[in-house]
Amino acid sequence: MYNGQLIGYYMKIFKNVVFIFLLVISSFSAQVVRTDYVESEIISEVQSIQPGTPFWLALRLKMDEHWHTYWLNAGDAGLQTKIKWTLPNGFTASEIHWPYPQKIYLDDLANFGYEGEVFLLTKIIPPNEINFTEVRISAEASWLVCKIECLPGEAEYSLTLPVKNETPKPFQKWQQDFADTRFNLPLKNSDWKITSTKNESGISIFIKSPDQSTIVDNIEFFPYEGSIYQNAVDQKFSKTSDGYSLTIPFDDFKVSDPDSIKGILVSSYGWRGEGSEKALEVIIPFGEPNIPGQKNNSTIWLALIFAFIGGMILNLMPCVLPVLSIKIMGFVQQSGEDKKKILNHGLMFTVGVLISFWILAGALLGLRAGGEELGWGFQLQSPPFIIILSVFLFLFALNLFGVFEIGTSLMSMGSKSANKSGTLGAFMSGVTATVVATPCTAPFMGTALGFAIVQPPIVTMIIFTSLALGMAFPYLLLSIFPAWLKYLPKPGAWMETLKQFMGFPLVATVIWLVWVLGLQTGSDGVAALLMTLLLASLGVWIYGKWGTFNNKNSVKILSRIVTVVLIIAGLFFGINITASSFNKDNTIINSTSGVQWEKFSQARVDELRAEGRPIFIDFTAAWCLTCQVNERVAINKSEVIAKFNEKNLVTLKADWTSRDDEITRALAKFGRNSVPLYVIYAENLSEPLILPEVLTTGIVLEALEKIY
Repeated sequence: MYNGQLIGYYMKIFKNVVFIFLLVISSFSAQVVRTDYVESEIISEVQSIQPGTPFWLALRLKMDEHWHTYWLNAGDAGLQTKIKWTLPNGFTASEIHWPYPQKIYLDDLANFGYEGEVFLLTKIIPPNEINFTEVRISAEASWLVCKIECLPGEAEYSLTLPVKNETPKPFQKWQQDFADTRFNLPLKNSDWKITSTKNESGISIFIKSPDQSTIVDNIEFFPYEGSIYQNAVDQKFSKTSDGYSLTIPFDDFKVSDPDSIKGILVSSYGWRGEGSEKALEVIIPFGEPNIPGQKNNSTIWLALIFAFIGGMILNLMPCVLPVLSIKIMGFVQQSGEDKKKILNHGLMFTVGVLISFWILAGALLGLRAGGEELGWGFQLQSPPFIIILSVFLFLFALNLFGVFEIGTSLMSMGSKSANKSGTLGAFMSGVTATVVATPCTAPFMGTALGFAIVQPPIVTMIIFTSLALGMAFPYLLLSIFPAWLKYLPKPGAWMETLKQFMGFPLVATVIWLVWVLGLQTGSDGVAALLMTLLLASLGVWIYGKWGTFNNKNSVKILSRIVTVVLIIAGLFFGINITASSFNKDNTIINSTSGVQWEKFSQARVDELRAEGRPIFIDFTAAWCLTCQVNERVAINKSEVIAKFNEKNLVTLKADWTSRDDEITRALAKFGRNSVPLYVIYAENLSEPLILPEVLTTGIVLEALEKIY
């Protein structure tokens, strides 16, 4: 009797253990549901939930042999799988994250879907505070399963997960399945360059590898939208001189005329190197058809017009104003001179601008051809260039202050030589105006430069030429029509005072460059630049005191040698010190109060978009004066900050002060290679919203109102 009671007691314990085990197992997956030809369940990647930490759930569908379910675009026939979640208060669920599909043929139809087993992922975002020890999550799923005939299926699920204030542990049984599925999700970005065109019969996608030695066997396009393309027709994949092309014909009865390609490209090679992720999301507006022997004339002409207008507006940007003032003063001085001389000065100024822009464009093209990721203003990402530019502008200011004069002796040697000196001065004014213009981007200019940099070199040079002509146009116009100079004040003693006053904006520009260098190199770099300026200013002071024609030849020669030595020594010292203290990771994220900026990364953008969070991205740089003005007059305002908070925006700052290839690639995705650029992402916006280069508070608030 006693033995029987003991056995019963142990059996009771065994049943409780089994019950607890089954209860624990049920915490990680809902019940397995068997319907027609499909086994399904909801599973969790983690064993518990940590407040505020997103986690993944999956709908697992296992189809019988030869049966399939469908992707988000089912193709020629079928229905996508859907999941409806019931979540506790404060929890949110993302849309389904779809692994890339396979093409499934049935007679003359082609569908996009999955055979065998598939995991459809959903990211769940819990609140920062959870007042429960466990949470229950329910879901309803529906699908269509097909072989030759099709049957609708549906099921309800629920699972319970404990809440713990610790890093969740993965559920070993499903860990590899989640990892494999994430590997099959489409990437959001890649180093590959992808463009597209369309004509009446279909679309062409052009794919260029960052590594020309890459060999790809096949690439296939799966569109997000149905009833547009002939899915059952083989897509024509071919090798081109600089990459690959893919041609997809339109459906004869397409329901809409697309303005861009939207879908995924599946590569046999991998988008981040051989054996890497095979799917890449592409949402790219169509360009003009690329017909042999015929360039995109309308687009090129539009880019030329934009570049010309942008060049003219560039004269009004804060970077160019100091040089602009000096040039206008030069016109005042010329007002009573010979018309030919005035025209010659205007032409030489234009030549100076043109040659400078050609050198800049040539350097940009050459470096990009060598694999460098660069854009407009790239030279200001280099501390040595900032040092050289600072010395140049500081010496220019000292010249205006009268510390030294260049050309005084030449002007005493006769009118012919004086005329040559004036011609050289006009040319150098054009060079100077171009150099100091690079930190600024005017309206229309960003679009034109973004188009130019991806064109063949000859087209790029033509667009840069248009930009240069636009910048030089106002001065050239005054030199062609010198009668207009009568509206300017008469020359007089006031000009010397104005000339000296114009040195102060140049000193202000140097102070700003010191600040930029400080962000790149820290206090060591600032100290090195100040020492360089001290040595250079000492050198030109010696030149101004003893290097003129009023002194003996031996004194003049010695003073000029000392001047050159001091300037070169200062530059050598400054460049060497900044090279050792340069830190490309220094940013201007915390340089202003108010807006709570996060550091930009493409991974962070992808994460926030997956969570459905609205995003505001500020592509900026410390050396970009337009960016700094926009931030102070339009972005860092109380009403804008309040609207950011109201819309629950995440604000990301992409700081391009120092070279950053990831930011350069991100700019290229939007057809730009310059800053500023302002981009808004939101779930209700089908495309990213791009704001103008020059902002007002009203423009920003109006854009934010489009988010809901």
